[in-house]
Amino acid sequence: MKKILLTLVVLFTITASFGQNKWQQKQISYFVDAAVKEYSLNEDQKTELNEIRTTVIMAYINGAKKVKSGELTKNENKEITKKASNVFNKKFGKMIGKNYKEFSPFLQKIAKEIKDL
Repeated sequence: MKKILLTLVVLFTITASFGQNKWQQKQISYFVDAAVKEYSLNEDQKTELNEIRTTVIMAYINGAKKVKSGELTKNENKEITKKASNVFNKKFGKMIGKNYKEFSPFLQKIAKEIKDL
């Protein structure tokens, strides 16, 4: 069962990765690498973090596309991205053993750095 789940996760990650442009993938990689250094994450955690970060970024990208095409309103998109962010924050916090207040400064620092990539 674990092998099947791992295979599906890897397949999802590869599919999601090809669905992004290079700049978005660069941002995800930058975030993951910085988190690995900051919180001393192992390879399994790095892989999991890459997956959950990709998922949240894809939610933002897909939401923006749907707003642009008229499928969603800005408020509907805001709710969807807020939920995706909350899921990411919970999983990330659990992974590193910290609550949002404790890792929020890291997120803010990385957000500023990513803008300059």
